Amino acid sequence: MDTDRFDTTTLNEAESRFQAALLDSDVPALDAFLHEDVRFTGPDGSTIDKAADLAAHRGRTLVLSEVGEVSREVQVIDGVGVTRATLHLVGTFAGDKIEATMAYTRTWVPSADGWVIAAAHGSPVAP
Repeated sequence: MDTDRFDTTTLNEAESRFQAALLDSDVPALDAFLHEDVRFTGPDGSTIDKAADLAAHRGRTLVLSEVGEVSREVQVIDGVGVTRATLHLVGTFAGDKIEATMAYTRTWVPSADGWVIAAAHGSPVAP
C-alpha cells in the first residue's frame, strides 16, 4: 500500500466526499467509505454496525436534505486519520423531521482503496 497518499490532504478530501455521500444517500459510496467492522456510537450511547447504517440509508429511514459543515479539523497520527466535523443536519428519520447540529469524530484507517472509517461518534451540540 502506498502510504504517501494517506496524508491530511487526502483525508480532508475523503471527509468531503463522505459528507456528500451522506447528503445523497449514496449507498454504494457509503459502503466503500465504511470499514467492514465499523461501529458508530450515537448520541444516546447506542452502537450500530455497517449493515444497520447502510440499511437506514437504503431503506430511506434516514434522509438528509441538508448537511452543512460548521467546522472541521483533520489529523493524521501514526498513519491513522481523525476528523472532527460539526455539521448542521436537516432531514427526516423514520418519517420524523430532524434538525440538529452534531459534532462527529471519525477514525479513518488506510485501505487498498483509500481512507475508510473504522469508528465514529456523534453528539449534539448547540447551534
